[in-house]
Amino acid sequence: MRSGNSGLVLKRMVGFSKLAIFLAIACLVVGSGCTSLQEKEHLGQKDARVVDAMPQENFAEDTVLILKYNKLATDYLFQDAERAMFYAKFVLRLSQKHQWGKGKLLAYNLLSTYYLFDGSYDILRELSNESLTLSRNLGQPLYTGHAKRFMAESYSEYRHWDSARINYEQSIKIFADLGSTADSSRATSLDNMGNCYRDKKIYPKALEYYDQAYKLFDKINSDWGKATVLGNRGYLHAKKDEFVAAEKLIREAYELFKKIDNRYGQLNALNDLGNIYYHLRDYDQCIETSQMALDLSLIYHSAQQTNWALLSLSRGYRGKKMFEEALNAMEKVNHNRRMIHTGYVERQYTMYQLIYDNELINSEIQKKIIDEQQTVQQFLIGFSCLIIAFAAFLWFNNKKLRRKNAEIQQAMIQGQTLERKRVAAELHDHLGGTLASLNWYLYGIDKKVLSPEEQKIYDSVHQMVGAAYREVRSLSHNLMPAELEEHGLVMALYRLIGKLNENKNIQFAFNLSGLDDRLNNKIEFELYSIVLELTNNIIKHSGATAGSIHLIVNTRSIHLVVSDNGNGMAEPSGQGIGLRNVKSRVESLHGKIKILQEEPKGMKVEIEIPKTIS
Repeated sequence: MRSGNSGLVLKRMVGFSKLAIFLAIACLVVGSGCTSLQEKEHLGQKDARVVDAMPQENFAEDTVLILKYNKLATDYLFQDAERAMFYAKFVLRLSQKHQWGKGKLLAYNLLSTYYLFDGSYDILRELSNESLTLSRNLGQPLYTGHAKRFMAESYSEYRHWDSARINYEQSIKIFADLGSTADSSRATSLDNMGNCYRDKKIYPKALEYYDQAYKLFDKINSDWGKATVLGNRGYLHAKKDEFVAAEKLIREAYELFKKIDNRYGQLNALNDLGNIYYHLRDYDQCIETSQMALDLSLIYHSAQQTNWALLSLSRGYRGKKMFEEALNAMEKVNHNRRMIHTGYVERQYTMYQLIYDNELINSEIQKKIIDEQQTVQQFLIGFSCLIIAFAAFLWFNNKKLRRKNAEIQQAMIQGQTLERKRVAAELHDHLGGTLASLNWYLYGIDKKVLSPEEQKIYDSVHQMVGAAYREVRSLSHNLMPAELEEHGLVMALYRLIGKLNENKNIQFAFNLSGLDDRLNNKIEFELYSIVLELTNNIIKHSGATAGSIHLIVNTRSIHLVVSDNGNGMAEPSGQGIGLRNVKSRVESLHGKIKILQEEPKGMKVEIEIPKTIS
């Protein structure tokens, strides 16, 4: 499906796999208060007009409103994206007003689902981190499981398969521990894990997870969940160019979504069917189905879904040689793309504004508490100083100097970490986004209208853009890998060695001994930076064919040995900037470093640092 049905592949990245996330969100809804969507909307709009007029002490009344808005937003997620977002914002605003953690979690889950639908994965990552921290602080494992799954979705989108798999597995375990009350959420995570293996083209493993998810949805009698799994299985067949089998499964999914009046599910299925009919060369059916999807997308208010419908419609017209209609549809596609970009920027601003407002409220509350504590502390300190003035003065100054020294050292490490994050984010978000956009526009060029020579040029440009994009992603990941912060040094080193070994010229081996727990954050950061610097030196200057990294940890010290079988160093005293940086990092850890020439050839760097640093 990578060449012949690129539209279907792109669409599915935010298609049925996203719909599955909604299944567990239903578990979060508390209370209804209305019997129909129209009645709920009427009451919700009435309540929304008085939100800002309510006094701060009306926590009980606002709690009722939060639950009501949450129910409205959840129902509209499947019917009208704009209305869902409207009510989700009120859930967050009222929860911020009272600093109610449970309400914030409800809002974060609603907004995460919306931005997953929208394909805004950077915002989704921010929301997942916020939700993960808050749910852990409040002891809410259900919401922790949802945050892990949303985080896995963002990793999967950027092809960070190991990180995605780890987060999916953690969410599955959390939901399994919660028992039957979280069956829907567990089935959703199993379905998402299947999508992850499907995108990696490990189809037998994907089918295994789809079967588990379908059985669990069937057990709880969820037509919603079964339709989602059927759609994902249908897409698996589409990726294998088995369009007849794909059409059958997605048609079944469409009928189930139609049965339960799930507008988003119907829209997804229709867009998939339109692409499938195009590849089956059934252009009449393609046009008819795509037109149905277009009509439905305008009701649902999804610019992306509208764009996919227009693309399928244009391709169907082109297949029937109706070039004027095809051109009109493509003009609408171009216009719609600009709308998508504008809408994305607006939604990004809105989301960050909401997060900023939340942090501002937290800061004001913390400042008030700090002010009160400082008043009490100043009184106690003043009284104590009258008794032990001189002794306390000497002790305080000594402690202040030591604390200041520790803060300076910590600030240096934090500064390096923040700068790496900033550079990595700049590479990924700006340059990476530009290359991804360029790649997208290249996909929009019809190669059939190009001459053979132009097609060769097109293929070369396409390959170079793809290579540049992968290189930028790899560079941004190496600067500050997510594994280092989330899972520690060992996972980050395994990931780094795996990436290095993709270069067939040098093969690296990694040996670990004695490390069972995570190390100090400073030690982990510095050791990772040292290994990165030394392996880069080997790749660039050694001419080696093999290298090795040995990490040995005992009760008192940490030993790191990096060696290669290359040309060695002509002048051991003539060290470059890279080795000088390594020596500076070792000294900051109060360690020792030796640089040795290996016989018959090669170089070895031995480093020893204490396991704990002051």
